[in-house]
Amino acid sequence: MTTHVVEYIKNNYKDDTIELNGAVIARYFSVKDHYKAEVYMEQNLLNIVLEGTKMLHLKNGDVEVKAGEAFFLSRGEYVMSEVCEGGNYTCLLIFFDEKVIAHWLSPLLETIALHSTNVNRFVEPFCKIELTPFMKTTALSLLPFIEQKPAFVEKILMLKLQELLLLLLGSEKGQQLVSYFHTLIPRDIHLQTFMEEHFTQNWSLSEFAKFSGRSLSGFKAEFATHLKTTPMKWIWNKRVERAYFLIEKGGLSIGEAAFRAGFKNQSHFSRLFKERYTQPPKNFIDKKLDFTD
Repeated sequence: MTTHVVEYIKNNYKDDTIELNGAVIARYFSVKDHYKAEVYMEQNLLNIVLEGTKMLHLKNGDVEVKAGEAFFLSRGEYVMSEVCEGGNYTCLLIFFDEKVIAHWLSPLLETIALHSTNVNRFVEPFCKIELTPFMKTTALSLLPFIEQKPAFVEKILMLKLQELLLLLLGSEKGQQLVSYFHTLIPRDIHLQTFMEEHFTQNWSLSEFAKFSGRSLSGFKAEFATHLKTTPMKWIWNKRVERAYFLIEKGGLSIGEAAFRAGFKNQSHFSRLFKERYTQPPKNFIDKKLDFTD
């Protein structure tokens, strides 16, 4: 089962969570020695690891993040998240949406001096960050406010969040973060954001258009303009990518991966998989087993 992270945190870590205007800040901890879960990012995430080690299984490979490090993961991403063996795991989770970018970060993006002035519109949705002493100190200073919740805690935490993000934007990874944030301004990504969240739904094209707040003709036209393809081609491609990820990183069977990705017909999935990856999914799994043996 896919975990929607923000809702899970708000429901299960209420005493260690504070909701701000467009942001959620939480202290997450686990006493399990080892566990693995498939998660979906409803909002952008900055995860600061305070104790233990996190292993992320991403589409482009596996990344280990240890105490004293952090990572940024953009909204709309699926990831296999694994807490490694050998002790407790504690982190500071900062979720934020486009309101945070639009309300106070966007003016700064136009004025602060960074390592490069060229903004890349095509950026990776993941970024690993080595924390500086300033970042660590600022991150740790958030914890007492989350735990004790004094008066005006929301306003104070928003100021501290600004401080922390400014330190990140001024770091060696700052330009990559700036490039991603720039893609949210102006907000011409509503359709893609909606589709990234719902492409596995068993809806007709008319229903996708209706639920996204568009007419069918407007829906198709926006796809052609912004995503340079047709809605169905985009949906099938995303479903194949999703199933590949579930087989590769989640160890699911072909049938279960196809079903979870939104396919009703396994033969249809196998045909599209072969078109995309030049081999049927069974051959792909057989090669993995041979390699493991």
